[in-house]
Amino acid sequence: MRAALDRLWITVKAILAIGLLAAGSLYSANIVDRKSQNTVESPPHEPALTGSIKPGPGR
Repeated sequence: MRAALDRLWITVKAILAIGLLAAGSLYSANIVDRKSQNTVESPPHEPALTGSIKPGPGR
């Protein structure tokens, strides 16, 4: 019985640790987004023109 309780406690600790890590990362991402310091996100812009589609003869 003691071994089963030890395994259960280890499982509960692991689940809590993963949950706290996920909550912490979501919280910190929310803070960064509110401060607008997210350098990974680029501003929306027009797609680059590659010249691969040539205009028709009438244009």
